Amino acid sequence: MSRKKVGLIFYLSILILIVASGFIGYLFGNRNLRLNEKYTPELVNIDVGKPNDVNFSLFWEAYRKLVNNYVGEIDQKDFLYRAIAGSFTATNDPYTNFLPPEDTKEFENELSGELEGIGIRIGILEEMPAVIAPLSGSPAEQAGLKARDKILKIDDQDTLTLTLDQAVDLIRGKSGTKVRLTVLRGEEEKVFEVTRAKINVETVELSYSGDVAILAINEFGVDTKEEFLDKANDIKGKGVEKVVLDLRNNPGGLLDGAVDVASEFFENGKLIVSEEGKGYKRELKTSGNSILKNVKLVVLVNGGSASASEILAGAIKDYQRGKIIGEKTFGKGTVQQYENLSDGSSVKITIAKWLTPNGTSIDKNGIEVDIEEKEPDNALFAKEDQLVKRAIEELSK
Repeated sequence: MSRKKVGLIFYLSILILIVASGFIGYLFGNRNLRLNEKYTPELVNIDVGKPNDVNFSLFWEAYRKLVNNYVGEIDQKDFLYRAIAGSFTATNDPYTNFLPPEDTKEFENELSGELEGIGIRIGILEEMPAVIAPLSGSPAEQAGLKARDKILKIDDQDTLTLTLDQAVDLIRGKSGTKVRLTVLRGEEEKVFEVTRAKINVETVELSYSGDVAILAINEFGVDTKEEFLDKANDIKGKGVEKVVLDLRNNPGGLLDGAVDVASEFFENGKLIVSEEGKGYKRELKTSGNSILKNVKLVVLVNGGSASASEILAGAIKDYQRGKIIGEKTFGKGTVQQYENLSDGSSVKITIAKWLTPNGTSIDKNGIEVDIEEKEPDNALFAKEDQLVKRAIEELSK
C-alpha cells in the first residue's frame, strides 16, 4: 500500500474518532447516555433530545418486558395513545388531556356545531333517558319523536342499565345509518326507526315572551359570534329593550366567543377577562358594535355554567350590568391551549388562569348569584320555565 493511501486512512480514522467522541460527549452532556453501576455505557432516552431529567429507559424496559412476555396481542397504537393519556393524568388537572384522533374529530365537530345523529336533546326523567326536545327540522322531529318520550330501548339495548352519556353515544352514529328507538309515551309504547344525518346545532337560540327577548347560549363555538349578532340585530329591529341571557348548562367553549357576546352588551374597550400564565398576563377587552348596550339585562346561571360562560357572567356582575339569577356557577377558571398533533390526535393543556374584571379568580370559586333561585326537579321537562319566569318578573320592576 502506498504511503499516500496509508496517510489518507489515518486521517479518516482520526476524523471518525473525533466525530464519535463528540457525539458520545454530547450524549453524556445532555444526560442521554450514562455509566451504570458496572461502568458500562447505557442509553437513558431512546430518542436524543427528549427530556433529560427523567430516565425514560425504565419506560422502554417495562414496554419490552410486556411485548416479550404478554400472552395476548397488543395493539401498538392503542398502547401508545394510552401511555400518552396516562402521562397527562400525572398533572392531576382534569382539563389537561390527550385526545386520540377519533376523540379529536368529535371535539372539533362539537365546537363547529356539526354532529351526526338524529337531532334530539335528552335528559333523565324518572330514572330513564327521555327526550327533552327534538331539534327543529331534525330527523327526530320528522320521525315523530316528542318531548317527554321516555326511551326504553336503543336498538336492542335496554336503557335502564345505561348512563346518559352511554345512551347519547348509542343514538349518535354515522350519517345515513339507522337507529331504532322504543319509547314510552304516556302509557303507550311506540317504536321509531330514524335515519341519522349531519346535524348543525345552533349555539344561540332566540325566543320572545311579550316585550322580553330570551337569548339562550348553549356553548361558545366557532359560529357563536355570527349567530349572536344575527339575534341581537333581530332584537334591536323589534325595538325590544329587555333581555334574559340564559347561560344555564353552558359548559363554555371558545373564549373569544364569550368576549364577542360581551362586546354587544358593553361599550368598546371594557376589560372582560384577564389571563395569567407562566410569565405573562393578557387582557381581553370589548370591541364590537355594542348593539345591546342599552337593554335591561338579567342573566340566568346554574352549576352547569362553566368556563367561558362564567367569564361573561362575571363581567356582567362586576360591572353591575345586570342581575345574576339562579345558582352558583361551576368554577372552571383555567385556560386550555388546544393543539393538533401530527397523526390527527391533539392535546389540551392548561396554560393560565382567568380573572374577572375585578381580579376575582373563577377557578374552584365560581360566580355567586345576586338572586338565588333553585330549579325544580325535572325542570328541563316542564311546560313552563320557572327561572325564565322569575327573570321576566325582575325585568318588569
